[in-house]
Amino acid sequence: EAINKAIEIISSGAVAGNADKHLPTLVQQGGSALVSLRSSLQTGVQAQVAQFLARRGRELQSRVLSVLAERASSDPFVKVKKMIKDLLVRLMEEANEEAEHKGWCDTELSTNEQTRKEKTDTVEILHAEIDQLQASIAKLTEDIAELTKAVAQLDAAMAEATKLRQEEKATNTQTMADSQEAQTAVAQALTVLKEFY
Repeated sequence: EAINKAIEIISSGAVAGNADKHLPTLVQQGGSALVSLRSSLQTGVQAQVAQFLARRGRELQSRVLSVLAERASSDPFVKVKKMIKDLLVRLMEEANEEAEHKGWCDTELSTNEQTRKEKTDTVEILHAEIDQLQASIAKLTEDIAELTKAVAQLDAAMAEATKLRQEEKATNTQTMADSQEAQTAVAQALTVLKEFY
């Protein structure tokens, strides 16, 4: 019943937050100092009480006092001490695990930050390339429009030249036909003149 009461008091709200503040410093300063000081005080008083009870038990030849002396010589807080030691060990293990986890988290954060920076740099480079390519596309579109206009002008000039050549060809053909007729007429006239002379 006393142990249950002690556990209830230790796990109460008044004590609950203090373990985090004070236990690590006690452990770092040599956690066994507090336990050994307490146990040495208890052992001294406990030994005196046990000796007194044993002496009185022998004097009175009381079996009850002898049993009580044996119980008094044994440490009633063995379980509590073991629980506290186990708790300290568990707390240290948890602290180590948390430190390892924090180290892992810090490493991951650093890696993620580096990756994010690299990806951001890559994105900026790609945006610059996109801007450059869009400018090239705009310039080439402008050049295509100018060249299309020049091709249209050349087509119009070629059509005009072709029309002019066809008109000149028709005139030439007519001129050649007239000239052949004239040549034939001249040849006939020459033949008539040769016959006459």
